[in-house]
Amino acid sequence: MAGSGAGAAAPVRDARRAGSSSAGINGTAREAAADGQGVAGTHKVTGAAGVSGAAGMTGDAGATGTNGAAGVAPTVAGAAGVARTAAGLARACHPGPTAAVTTLVTALVAVAGWGPAGTALTALAVLTGQLSVGWCNDAVDAGRDAAAGRTSKPIVAGLVSARTVRVAAFAALAVCVPLSLACGVVAGATHLVAVAAAWAYNLWLKGTAASWVPYAAGFGAVPVFVTTGTPGHALPVSLPVSLPVSLPASLPVSPPAWWAVLAAALLGCAAHLANVLPDIETDVATGVRGWPQRLGPARVRLVLPLPLLAASALLVVAPPGPAGPARWLALAGVAACAAAGLLLARRVPVAPFAAAIGAAGIDVLLLAATPGVVTGG
Repeated sequence: MAGSGAGAAAPVRDARRAGSSSAGINGTAREAAADGQGVAGTHKVTGAAGVSGAAGMTGDAGATGTNGAAGVAPTVAGAAGVARTAAGLARACHPGPTAAVTTLVTALVAVAGWGPAGTALTALAVLTGQLSVGWCNDAVDAGRDAAAGRTSKPIVAGLVSARTVRVAAFAALAVCVPLSLACGVVAGATHLVAVAAAWAYNLWLKGTAASWVPYAAGFGAVPVFVTTGTPGHALPVSLPVSLPVSLPASLPVSPPAWWAVLAAALLGCAAHLANVLPDIETDVATGVRGWPQRLGPARVRLVLPLPLLAASALLVVAPPGPAGPARWLALAGVAACAAAGLLLARRVPVAPFAAAIGAAGIDVLLLAATPGVVTGG
């Protein structure tokens, strides 16, 4: 039994040795663990440093990106501001009337034989004059438009300042002067008188019973301009830039036919009535008492067709020789335009003005198709 005990004790001792070995192993494990902790600690430190470094790098990149965005933002904002101002100026120039008048006068001088250079010069002169008039009108009316709550106006809407529009008006006027005089002294002076009359309307005559006078003078000046300008006269002044095409030499010039001037003046009166008609009520509320405002909307609708028809009738029956079917057909077309403007005026505020422009277009065709119609005879 003792042997058995001794034998039993042996395993115990072996176990102790095993335990010692285990302890050694455990110690080694602990050391390894310690080493592991050290490694882990190293990893942690390195990782932390890496993360911190990454954060630092990210922060620098972020700062750089922010600074870059800060640099780009004013550029974008500046471009947007320029685009906004340009859009405001485009709306403030009264683009409809400006385009219509420029197109009609340019077409008339083209068929009158001014040639490519003279026609281009006319287009630029008339365009700059009309731009100056439109911008002057909106700059002068800015206070009244704001009081009337006309948010459709670019100044009231905040797209452009009244000062910017005013500066643009004077700049366009300054460019208009040499361009007009380049068409000939008499023609240039005639055009500048018409532009001055339009400025007088904006600054003073708009609120008087004589508000129709600048329109009659401006439109009536067109036949005079056509008959006294290039190619009737050589360029009397030098331009700051050379033209790519030579203008024709001087040719004999005749005064315009009286009935052509009167017809154009009547068209101007019609254009005045049609242009003001949509705004009569708000004009009266802000103290504007011109000719159309004194008549009132109802009477303006009734009166408007009369100058249109009278102008066209003059162009049909006044020229020498028989009228012919084409002229009578043109008169019927003008009558149709006038009737359409009258019938649609209440539902479509711009219909009377569109009708007046349509009638003016037909009358320009009459002028172009009739020999001598703007040169007397």
